[in-house]
Amino acid sequence: MPELLAQNGGFAGASTRLGYSARGMAMSNAMSAVTSEGAFPYYNPAQSALLLGSKQTDLTVGALKYDRVFQSTGIQLPLPPSAGLAINIIRTGVNDIDARTSSGYPLDRFDASEYQISGNFGLRLTEKFYGGIGLKFSIANYHPRLDNSTSFGVDIGFLYQTDANMNLSLTIKDLLANYSWNTQNLYNLSQAQDVINEFPTRIITGIAYQENDFTLSADAELQIYNSEIENTELVVLDGNPVYTSTTEEVQTSSVQFRLGGSWQAHERFTLRGGWQLPDFGQIESWALSSGFSLHLPFDVFSPSVDYSFVMEPYRISNMHVFSLRLNL
Repeated sequence: MPELLAQNGGFAGASTRLGYSARGMAMSNAMSAVTSEGAFPYYNPAQSALLLGSKQTDLTVGALKYDRVFQSTGIQLPLPPSAGLAINIIRTGVNDIDARTSSGYPLDRFDASEYQISGNFGLRLTEKFYGGIGLKFSIANYHPRLDNSTSFGVDIGFLYQTDANMNLSLTIKDLLANYSWNTQNLYNLSQAQDVINEFPTRIITGIAYQENDFTLSADAELQIYNSEIENTELVVLDGNPVYTSTTEEVQTSSVQFRLGGSWQAHERFTLRGGWQLPDFGQIESWALSSGFSLHLPFDVFSPSVDYSFVMEPYRISNMHVFSLRLNL
């Protein structure tokens, strides 16, 4: 039996970790402690409790290479006297995938998609200390002959606003989340077992320094991965060679670092930029991002048009992300 070696294909739910909107992605998603850009419970559910004076709504679409899709939307709702609720939806996927047999003959073309719906509840525990919890439901549709897989996850976050224009945050994301698959029908097998792919558990600490016209932020993230390794061994039984397989559960981790900044150059124009290192063990994985916002001169809904240009890790591709911010 030959052994096949390949690159690491990532872990479950990777597309839902791209980011949320043009503002956050322009700042390399270093947003868990940032409150100057509005409420972003996607990064920290405690931000659901921020006092904004309106119902913040964001609509986002991304232009990605390789037939990939990225869209998101959400709204933050105040719950007087000291709480808030946010609902967010993310859609990602790949269109027009070329399906072929193991011999290379074309079969058909299909689309793969992933949806994540989250509800975040935040509470102002004191004037400066916020806490929040998020519940996330994900659906993955990766093949028309494969049953959809669903996942339920939990986020927990805290935010502390100091007297020195500085915010501190701690977030734990994707607790309990996993996808479960069974490919018995897809490959016409007589029997098969369920395969469970767990989302990485993410522990994020953040800091943000905010003045009237600029913000500097940083996030450090520890991702913990649980995976299985199958070991194959050749043994001889009754004079016949037999392959035996054993499965071992392995826990690994990686550290990420993100920097972001924004500068309100004019009451109608804001510049943003960011830098990220997705893997401390791979220095070449760094990537940059930049963007801006146009704050339109309309009193109704106080709209803003946001844009970000995002380098993907290892600079293998670029993304263009556009968002519309409305204050209802």
